[in-house]
Amino acid sequence: MSRVKNKTLILMPYLPLAGYIKFDNLTLWSFEKHKETFIKDIPTKEHIEKLVKCYQYHNKKPIDNPSIVSISGIHFSNPNNQSIKKIEALKNILLVSGILENNSWSFVTSDNFEVFYQRFNIGDEGISTQAGAINNILTGGYKISEVAFAKPEHTNIPFKLRLNGFVVNALEDCLKNSSSNAIKSQIIQSLNPFFNAYRNSHEHSWASRILLLIISFELLFGETGRSRFRNNIQKYSTLDSKFNPPTYKYPIYNRSVITSYEQLTLAQIWAEEFYKLRHKIIHGDTVYSDDFIFKDLIRVVKKREPHFYIAVNFFIVCLLNKLKELGYSRVPHLIINTELKEDGFGKNISGIKDETFKIQDLDFYDLLSKNLA
Repeated sequence: MSRVKNKTLILMPYLPLAGYIKFDNLTLWSFEKHKETFIKDIPTKEHIEKLVKCYQYHNKKPIDNPSIVSISGIHFSNPNNQSIKKIEALKNILLVSGILENNSWSFVTSDNFEVFYQRFNIGDEGISTQAGAINNILTGGYKISEVAFAKPEHTNIPFKLRLNGFVVNALEDCLKNSSSNAIKSQIIQSLNPFFNAYRNSHEHSWASRILLLIISFELLFGETGRSRFRNNIQKYSTLDSKFNPPTYKYPIYNRSVITSYEQLTLAQIWAEEFYKLRHKIIHGDTVYSDDFIFKDLIRVVKKREPHFYIAVNFFIVCLLNKLKELGYSRVPHLIINTELKEDGFGKNISGIKDETFKIQDLDFYDLLSKNLA
């Protein structure tokens, strides 16, 4: 095998996979599980093994079972801009899929899907790294035997990451058709601000996370405005279900003045208060820590739950139902059910016990109804 200099290792060190995933011309694969099958050239395999061991815990133990991204085969060729954009889209898609399959006991965040690009020459102890979005920094002078890249403390690595293949496939199709279908393009675009909001580090304030989630919703729905937001939240959080939630007479404020009263569901009441928080942030008003906790004006909800976690529940459910509306029937059928008394037949993403806005899984009921029909 000829030695091609200046190759690139595209690594997701904090993503433990059981096998591999095909995504268009990309292959995401477990290095530990598939290195013998995928890398036939022994010098290449031995060199990659040394590079992978540079990614370590703080006790200098190498990260277990990292994943590698390959483009059009296992060649470790340098990626072009189009491939990098596709890898970035894949990160966003995998996060949504991973959230669905890994509940609070096996927590995943955007940090698990971070990608590292590392240039190398086979047989050469020297390596270089490339990082930075605003100021691209290429760093050299490292030696494999001397350098270590420590895992950030805020990144949790689950024992094994599960992914929902139906969701990955649906979003892959949206990506492929995003240039010709405006709705599919909006769906794909909505994933990136969500990805940035769901980082576990302290880089983003809670205010910036709220604004990122608002952007995600507005891209997903393709609409802006408080009343449209309320209506879309209600529509896509209960799509194709028989759930008929109660409504409440609720005051609508504009600059501290009641302008009307609306009959709103509890989901719409949350949407109203979430959008008011958005206004408070972008207009430069003083935002207190208590403002990030949902509370309604008529005291229907007694529990104190953060807006962020409620918004994540709604975004995941609305995204899936938007996909179902487009004909992707095999993605999970989830709704937000505020009347659900227990967490059964649902998913708990946040880890909050007995959430107000519970995610209910209707796939079992859909299957039962189909069999009885």
